[in-house]
Amino acid sequence: MRHLLLLCCLLLHSIVARAQAPVTTLLRPAAVFDGETLHPGWAVLIEGDKIKALGPAAQLPAPAGAQVRELPGLTLLPGLLEGHSHLLLHPYNEASWNDQVLTEPLALRVARATVHARRTLA
Repeated sequence: MRHLLLLCCLLLHSIVARAQAPVTTLLRPAAVFDGETLHPGWAVLIEGDKIKALGPAAQLPAPAGAQVRELPGLTLLPGLLEGHSHLLLHPYNEASWNDQVLTEPLALRVARATVHARRTLA
């Protein structure tokens, strides 16, 4: 019984320790788009759920123990969390789609969209 208890404790400890250690991953796509410029041959280093570094792949070696993912033919947009948004619309419980699109002035919708964009990108 003691051996079984010890084995369970060791197993639980290893699971918890593994869950707490952040995974480091180096992504090597064909290119990285930083929001303004397309950078062929760049890489992105991720630690846990955070982007730690990005830049030319030759200047960004994989740290010891890092997972390396080759992504040929793909372009990464690091930090882009949402690729589909209706910035010119607000929730339908405030106003129906028809009311927003057909009756609200475009200037008002653009002003609202600016606020939505700032909140989305903050």
